[in-house]
Amino acid sequence: MDGKMTFSDSFALLSCRLFSKVFTRRNLLCASAGKLHMDSKDEAKSTMEIVNIPPIITTYRQALHTFDQKFKNEFSTNLIKLKSLMDRLRADDLGFDHSLNDPGTWNKPNKAPCTYIEVFQNSLVNMSIFVLKPGFKMPLHDHPHMHGLLKVISGEVRIRSFTEYPLKEAVSSMDFAARAKHEAARIAQGFHKRRRFFAQVSQDHVCTASSQTCVLTPTISNYHEIEALSSPAAFFDILSPPYDTLLEDIGPRRCRYYYVANEVSTSVVELQETNVPDCFYCDQAPYLGPMLV
Repeated sequence: MDGKMTFSDSFALLSCRLFSKVFTRRNLLCASAGKLHMDSKDEAKSTMEIVNIPPIITTYRQALHTFDQKFKNEFSTNLIKLKSLMDRLRADDLGFDHSLNDPGTWNKPNKAPCTYIEVFQNSLVNMSIFVLKPGFKMPLHDHPHMHGLLKVISGEVRIRSFTEYPLKEAVSSMDFAARAKHEAARIAQGFHKRRRFFAQVSQDHVCTASSQTCVLTPTISNYHEIEALSSPAAFFDILSPPYDTLLEDIGPRRCRYYYVANEVSTSVVELQETNVPDCFYCDQAPYLGPMLV
């Protein structure tokens, strides 16, 4: 052999090279398509994971964000977002034990008229479920210097809320802090036992699981009573800060109870502070919903 390729050899080599390029390119295209397909699947999976976050976890995260002082300049916007999330909550989102909807459950001997379920608590927020026996009224009480959101998740309740009258709005955060400290000092000294004041009816509605979330602030609708109607009823609420959190240099934040001492008109009443009613006591049940992370 003289080392020279014949036409047939050259044609065969060229064909092999062309086939190799086509084959390699096809493999690269397949690999790219496969990667694109995997990326699409991963993206879809990621989207599904976001969509499938349980509603109570989304609500929990928004609550922590809303009441974090780092975001106080965005408080109003965040509170609206939190209310919107709570508006959509349902009993099953919280792992609610539907046996508590059975009137027979409440006829058992020594059953408390109210069952308390702690969902979450830290120094910032308290999240809980209250279940009331048919016809039971949670006594009129206050939420000292607190924000609260209440969402009925089962049954029907009548919620009657009051706002101190005339309304004493805080004009600044500094003024509000001074008022809070003064009030806390008064409570610590025992003067709260004689407190009597005028209040305006700010809400008197029957709420069900399809109703929107009720909101209270340190000044608006801060006093309320909640009554289950003809069947057991449950509501989920968020309070911030929680009861018993410390007011600086004063002591723990206390819940106080009242009764309507005088009806001045159809919309204005006089409230008198009283002791915790003997009829109001709770047993406890475990939270059965998704773990809050």
